[in-house]
Amino acid sequence: MSDHVPQKKSSSNFAGTFLTVANSIFVLLAVGWCSLIGMLPLVAVIGFVHDLTAYPLLLAAFALSAPGIAAMFAVFRDQPTLFSRNAAIRAKVYQDHAADPDFPPDWIAAPYVNPNHDASVIRPYFRAYAKVFVRSLAMGVTFGVLAFCALYNMQIFSRLSFGLYVTPTLAVCVVLLAEAFLISLLLVVEYPKAKYMATLRNALMLSVKRFYMIVISGIVLVAFGYAIVTWGPILFLLLGTGVVGYMLWSSVRWQADVLFTMMANESKDKRIIDMYDAEGRGGNFFTAQSDWKQ
Repeated sequence: MSDHVPQKKSSSNFAGTFLTVANSIFVLLAVGWCSLIGMLPLVAVIGFVHDLTAYPLLLAAFALSAPGIAAMFAVFRDQPTLFSRNAAIRAKVYQDHAADPDFPPDWIAAPYVNPNHDASVIRPYFRAYAKVFVRSLAMGVTFGVLAFCALYNMQIFSRLSFGLYVTPTLAVCVVLLAEAFLISLLLVVEYPKAKYMATLRNALMLSVKRFYMIVISGIVLVAFGYAIVTWGPILFLLLGTGVVGYMLWSSVRWQADVLFTMMANESKDKRIIDMYDAEGRGGNFFTAQSDWKQ
């Protein structure tokens, strides 16, 4: 009888691993499909506009699609199926303190995905979309206007003799604004009571923290764009949107971790410190807790 125990255990482990992988693939695909609906303005513009001089229209589409991107980040934040250590720790802490009426505190967003539902995506996505719509749209419009100003000035200076010295600086600003835009959506998802200026200011500051992540995000987006243009938009939008979104979320989550850790430690609440795995980690950041709690 003992000879069959290892085989039975091995079969059980294989089944568990296979189920986890299958659920993860489903979650990534489903999030991608939901995001295509949530980012419909951007999908429409990319599909029908191929003129780079129409960048104002592209920026407007990004602004209107901000709630769809934020909802995608919300699902990735709490989805326990994906191989995310942050989501796994967060889910465990939620389950350990499910009976605590004051947890999580109202300045931290409650779970967008039930930690007990391994493959829940569609309903959590659109619930998150409704919850973050107004604040994420405000961030989208703000960064859209800032990016328009930078790109418009690039267009003007490129026609001047000294534009060679100004244009690269403006191009760097556009890249940082794009990264700050994504970080701002992450902060909107995480802190539902954060003030507008606090979110904007800290998103801009975090965009230069661990700035090498910008390179990773850029490579991912360029590769995805190349695949769409070269091999067909429908296939890669349907199969790759969730994967690319998850990689972008992981990138900006790593940059924002500095702020999350600081806020957790300042709360002096062991449950929150555990939730962000912040014990023993610290860092100074130019913000105030009142900006996020009121």
